[in-house]
Amino acid sequence: MNMSEPKFDAEGSFLVKESRSINFLAGGIMITVFCVSMAFGDYGWGNYLFGLCLFLIPGAVAIARGRRNATLMTIDKAGFYYRGKHIADWKHFYDAAVYDRRAPGRYKDNFVMDFRYYSNDFSLVYTLSIPLTNNQDKAEEEIIEAINFYYNASSRKNETIK
Repeated sequence: MNMSEPKFDAEGSFLVKESRSINFLAGGIMITVFCVSMAFGDYGWGNYLFGLCLFLIPGAVAIARGRRNATLMTIDKAGFYYRGKHIADWKHFYDAAVYDRRAPGRYKDNFVMDFRYYSNDFSLVYTLSIPLTNNQDKAEEEIIEAINFYYNASSRKNETIK
């Protein structure tokens, strides 16, 4: 068994959170740059306000996000949750896939997970596009594996009940 494989528990939950270390590191760097630039120069109020908006405020927001440690996705036997909202149970699940939606002329990755699920009467298929950022603590592959694991566990449970 590969040591990097996540271990899933059919009775537990798979949580995708924002990475605390990345948020703290980015926030610390931005605040440090602001403090150093203000300590070594006398640039006037215009540059002070520019530095405040460019480094201090985003740095404080990044540190606050690291302290909050918000759960972005929860995957468990009950279904799929995004930002605390229940999106679909496994009976209504259709599929999930990760795509790189790069805009023409862009060099940066833009990974998005499309989570598709049926409406309550199974007449429509809805798509929820979830941006996958670089500051999440789980990789795209792990998220898809977790979705497949809990979906298959739910399907086996439903088959044994019938």
